[in-house]
Amino acid sequence: MTKIEQIMTRDPIYLTQHANINKARMMMADKRIRHIPVKDPESGKLIGMVSQKAVLANAIKIINLRGLDQLEYTEKSADIGSIMEQSPAVFDINSELVDIANSLIEQRTGCVAIERDNELVGVVTSNDFVKFAVRELS
Repeated sequence: MTKIEQIMTRDPIYLTQHANINKARMMMADKRIRHIPVKDPESGKLIGMVSQKAVLANAIKIINLRGLDQLEYTEKSADIGSIMEQSPAVFDINSELVDIANSLIEQRTGCVAIERDNELVGVVTSNDFVKFAVRELS
């Protein structure tokens, strides 16, 4: 039986809630990712998840209100804590894949965090499940 560890992205990059939105947008573009876990800088605990959808919605709002020329400046002036999902789905490393898949479907989210002993060890995305399905069907 396939385990979470076989499909998850291990040791994902993360930011703290004090990182600016521009940094998150640039990191997503550079790394070609759609979700970034957010950790508290003091405790190191997962406190949120920032999605590409939230970053882009924020960019559109800024452009509509202030214009494209103000996008970078405004993003650099705002923390990702202001746009992150504050209660991301979190699963233990020993959870069943079907439970994670059902959560992605039911919550209409593209990513869940994976923890071992309350420490972030990975993320599983809907894309990971598509890759898994392709491997299994081949």
